[in-house]
Amino acid sequence: MQGFPQEDKDFAKGVSACFAGIAAGQLLIAGGCNFPEIPAYAGGAKKYYRDIYTALIPKDSILVWQRVGQLPQAMAYGVSVSTTDGVICVGGMNERGALSVTYRIRVADKKAIVETLPSLPCTLDNMTGALLGNKLYVAGGNKNGKASNAFYCLDLEQLPQGWRELPAFPGAPRVQPVSAAQLDADGQLCFYLWSGFAAPVEGRAASLSVDGYVYSPAADTWTPLPEVVNEAGETVSLGGGVATAWGKNLIICMGGVDKDIFLRALQKPAADYLTHPVEWYRFNKRILVYDVRLQEWQTIACTPDTARAGAALVICGKNIFCINGELKPGVRTPGITRIAIKE
Repeated sequence: MQGFPQEDKDFAKGVSACFAGIAAGQLLIAGGCNFPEIPAYAGGAKKYYRDIYTALIPKDSILVWQRVGQLPQAMAYGVSVSTTDGVICVGGMNERGALSVTYRIRVADKKAIVETLPSLPCTLDNMTGALLGNKLYVAGGNKNGKASNAFYCLDLEQLPQGWRELPAFPGAPRVQPVSAAQLDADGQLCFYLWSGFAAPVEGRAASLSVDGYVYSPAADTWTPLPEVVNEAGETVSLGGGVATAWGKNLIICMGGVDKDIFLRALQKPAADYLTHPVEWYRFNKRILVYDVRLQEWQTIACTPDTARAGAALVICGKNIFCINGELKPGVRTPGITRIAIKE
């Protein structure tokens, strides 16, 4: 796709970890962060944004953006989901630290209306989330600054009840996992989660996960899922990637860090880790699909256009938009890729 907001010269360079969705039938992006002046490898400061932009979804490949408002504060690295009543943005962080806030963005008469919803009971950033019916679930991420197995739910039809803590997912804590809501083999809507990583702390070594779990709201339990694998049967990390449900039995996943390179960096980062060319980091180029009925992974495409970490993913009709993200640690892209799914 061509076209990205140009009002702010720094934002125009592309961002990572922005909030995104569909509001009033339009593509919406908000917040995000980048290193607009001095690169990350040279010790540059990360800049966070608060502007909200919308664009009509075109039949061609050109997006025309309008700035329609601002978030109450600059923020990135949270969770965003599209609902029939606007885009909900949860948690994240900015230059002052991690956040617990929840906002809902509506768009009317080319203006954004931002409503404050119940806050999380803790700060949470770099987590994942998905909407199951009218309930919003978030999982993993840094809880009060520490990598976690956290799992929370907000019933959008019972907002006064606030967020409710649910059973934590098993295994290692996970920062930047991916998730999606999909029907299981019995036709029950469930929460699927894969990958993620955690930096080392006292008493726990660094970890990088390639396996997953599925949460059944009906049973209130987590069940293991097959590891993410490519067409050669090799395990793949989706940590830092994105996922979305498709149809009644598929979950489409893309992007993410290379499991071996990133785990080594977590264990003992080399002094020159941020200085290599994009290709050296081997971000995942495959678009992978998990069939919940067959419990099998399939590679459906391979493209550098989705080899990103920290991108945002928005589904609209038969189109999936992969928005911005990192090409390598610290380096953002303003690129937006549209993937048309043929059924």
